[in-house]
Amino acid sequence: MTLALFTAQIGHYHDARYSAVAAAGAEFTVIVTQNEADFSEFMASGTGSYPVQHLFEGRAAYRKACATGRVWSSVHTSLSMLDPSVVIVAGWATPESFAAIAWARRNCRRLVMLSESQVNDAARSAWRERVKARVVGLCDAAVVGGPSHLDYIVRLGMPHKRVFMGYDAVDNAYFASGAEAARKNKMAVRSTLRMPAHYLLASARFIPKKNLPRLVMAYAKALKGRAEAPDLVILGDGPELGLVEAAIATEGLTGRVHLPGFRSYGELPALYGLSDGFVHVSTSEQWGLVINEAAASGVPVVASTACGATGPLVEDGVTGFVADGESEESIKNALVRLIELERSRRAEMGRAARERVAGWGTDRFSEGLLAACRIAENSRPRGLAPWDAMLLWKLSKRSIDVVQ
Repeated sequence: MTLALFTAQIGHYHDARYSAVAAAGAEFTVIVTQNEADFSEFMASGTGSYPVQHLFEGRAAYRKACATGRVWSSVHTSLSMLDPSVVIVAGWATPESFAAIAWARRNCRRLVMLSESQVNDAARSAWRERVKARVVGLCDAAVVGGPSHLDYIVRLGMPHKRVFMGYDAVDNAYFASGAEAARKNKMAVRSTLRMPAHYLLASARFIPKKNLPRLVMAYAKALKGRAEAPDLVILGDGPELGLVEAAIATEGLTGRVHLPGFRSYGELPALYGLSDGFVHVSTSEQWGLVINEAAASGVPVVASTACGATGPLVEDGVTGFVADGESEESIKNALVRLIELERSRRAEMGRAARERVAGWGTDRFSEGLLAACRIAENSRPRGLAPWDAMLLWKLSKRSIDVVQ
């Protein structure tokens, strides 16, 4: 069984997953279509022991290729050279997915879809759902994030028995070991990182769905009567930086809320590990890999119900606390519960979080992907109907920046 997997870029968590697949002995090639991310910190500085092909360098080149049809032809050329038995596509919203599906069907190869979409991620329209269902129906198996993602792809027509969970994984061991090392040398590491003595941590792109201004306002409420409460550190950057800064000023939190920008992948385990807890209260979030990272680092997590990771990883009162991201009061209450934890209870919840995420690591991704590929390989061969070929060709000329 030979595999070809498409991805826009290789971030740190991609590399951890793909390395696990390679370690399992799979004959496995990763095809990178853009090789660019929103921020350079997202990109892996190197990759593991698996072959990589690059189709385009940067988003500008990729978007131009979408408009001219070169994505379609480049994908087909690459796959014809590799001649995989199973093609793995990341979702139903990218030109390379449509092109790869068309190639696989025309050449009687099998298809596995990776998906982390939930039904409540966005408003759904009947005609879009029909198109998605048609595309999903061309695939033979799927790997998804968790239960909510499984429910959605089954709703779109993928048989339940052909769906495996575990798509959203990070390198748990990397975060666990880095966090533990930092805790053994707290004062020196904290000084190097320029962090407060006690802090709650958040990490996100500064965009509307991450809900950061509301988090700041909820934190202001949680501080009332709790002068000894930890500070709030929010890592990241983005278009809503000004709104976050305005919320800090309005609430009089200068000196209590810190915005150090993005930090490198090498610093993240220590930043998680030295925190008193992690907070992620998005109003819409397909998964939320920062929740995995925090849990693997052994700290309790406050997460919103909208996050796909919340159900599998955040059990209220056990591994953290669950909040309604649309409610400032609900976020405040969860923060208060986190702030008021006794040290022993905080450590106990952190251990529980680490144990919980251990079942959602890169080994699970590798096992799920290879199981899906085996099921796909044993599926009956299917061709490509002319109307499906036309649909895929039309869709492949659209560059889509958001997951639908």
